[in-house]
Amino acid sequence: METRQNTVRSLEDRIPYMKDQRRKKANRRLSTILILFAVLIALVVYMQTSVSDVKAVNVNGLSWLTEEYVLAGTDIDTSTKIVQVSPNGIERELRAVPGVKDVDVDRSWYNIVTINVEEEKMIAYSRTEKEEVAVLADGSLHPTGGITDPEKLKDGPLLREFTDKAELEKIATELEQVDDAMRARMSEIVFSKQDGESTRYEIYMNDGNTIQTPTFKLSQTVSKYGEIYENIPKGQRGTVVMDGGYYFVPYEKPKQ
Repeated sequence: METRQNTVRSLEDRIPYMKDQRRKKANRRLSTILILFAVLIALVVYMQTSVSDVKAVNVNGLSWLTEEYVLAGTDIDTSTKIVQVSPNGIERELRAVPGVKDVDVDRSWYNIVTINVEEEKMIAYSRTEKEEVAVLADGSLHPTGGITDPEKLKDGPLLREFTDKAELEKIATELEQVDDAMRARMSEIVFSKQDGESTRYEIYMNDGNTIQTPTFKLSQTVSKYGEIYENIPKGQRGTVVMDGGYYFVPYEKPKQ
């Protein structure tokens, strides 16, 4: 009998504690619901107001490309919601833009998007029926009409007779390996292909000489031109044939 009374007394003692625990549990559940509700309201307000708009788009690393040209390849502007900005997506879009070699996009918590661009190198020019275009290191073409500052145009030769895309990419790859000083000495490069002869480049130099060289390893052969030029008799101009070895053919025979 005493044991049963003790048990009843024990339960009666625990009832207030159990009620208190249930009340605390209910309060925690209500607090969690209220917090989630408040977060949802805050998200809705955030997305529906200008607070979530992109505040600025900063494009770094541009030399001859313009910010307008680069951003034209994306849909991002200051009306875009920051949560809609996908750095990986923008990078994929911009890497497909002619003139852009590589790009890195960063999205900060201050709603600022930073785009760091590495430009393709301009190495030559080509003329079409409509305009003069810059030839980039990847062999693609970019209209020079899009470059408004003449100081941003780099020295490079004019390419002629390069009607095949593969040949244009090939000469672009070779020219990229030529140092800037030597490339600046070139005036024109003509792709020459005659019946019964192997293909070759005819390179017209600003000093009045012409270089003839096979279409392979151009960068290796023209790198020797500076030394060859020093050995050409003073006042003479002619053709330097470079194919393994080299020899010089004057335009005019020296007077006896």
